[in-house]
Amino acid sequence: MISVLLTRIKTRDGVTLDGVYIKPRRKGKTALIWIHGLTSAFYFSQPLVKELSSRCQKEGIGYFKFNTRGHDVVARGQGKHKLLGTVYEKFEDCIHDIRAMIQRARQMGYRKIILAGHSTGANKVVYYLYKTRDRSVKGAALIGAANDISAEMKRVGKKEFEKTRRLAKKLAQKNPLAIFMSRGYIFTARRSLSLHTPGTAEDVFPYYNPDARWKELKSIRVPLAVIFGSRDECLDRPAQEIISIFRKHAVSTKSFTGAIIKGAGHSFLKKEKELADAIIRFSNRP
Repeated sequence: MISVLLTRIKTRDGVTLDGVYIKPRRKGKTALIWIHGLTSAFYFSQPLVKELSSRCQKEGIGYFKFNTRGHDVVARGQGKHKLLGTVYEKFEDCIHDIRAMIQRARQMGYRKIILAGHSTGANKVVYYLYKTRDRSVKGAALIGAANDISAEMKRVGKKEFEKTRRLAKKLAQKNPLAIFMSRGYIFTARRSLSLHTPGTAEDVFPYYNPDARWKELKSIRVPLAVIFGSRDECLDRPAQEIISIFRKHAVSTKSFTGAIIKGAGHSFLKKEKELADAIIRFSNRP
């Protein structure tokens, strides 16, 4: 029987985040904290939650998955944060969310924290470690860590991409929280620029630029795993090539693991077992 606990945390700046904790059969010292991507939430991707949490339970690993303040498209906030969700989220605030998640895991007795970030969650994991140097984090798994600039340019074409970015800049001058649509996606001008402008805090995987510094990834000392699906629709080049770029710039890590899940797309739909296997192997490394 799986022991599931719905839980809630509050960040230092007053945002309440819901989540789930799945207790292992025999509790060890390791906790896996899953950081979701754009528009997702703690209750999304149930097949993966089931597969990964059941593996964690057998291995003595505590499984945590919380909302970030960027959950869903738009979400109701609290206090000074009236509106949240992907549309209104300020990327840099992810530090508050991840810190609160780690604090909860540590309060429950876990001392080896593994952060697993999917999609934009991977950006947040790297940014958090770069900014905080949090010593309680003993490993980071970057899953589907695509670059948003490359992905969006692939989705809409270079001409449309530049047109949208010009519009976002124009709107942001008048009101950074102005809303506009981009080929089926909805953003504020501020979030669109954060996602799609080179050199922003959110642009931590700049593999589109051969001269990029990669200062965030270079700073990370804990073991790293970089995992892609071979059919990830957000990639503009083969997954193996991107993993090689990550490996080249991960100069401070204690160890580097690159893995490609054959046949998997960005969401790893129907490849949940293979992804869970890769994450558990990484989490169990000394």
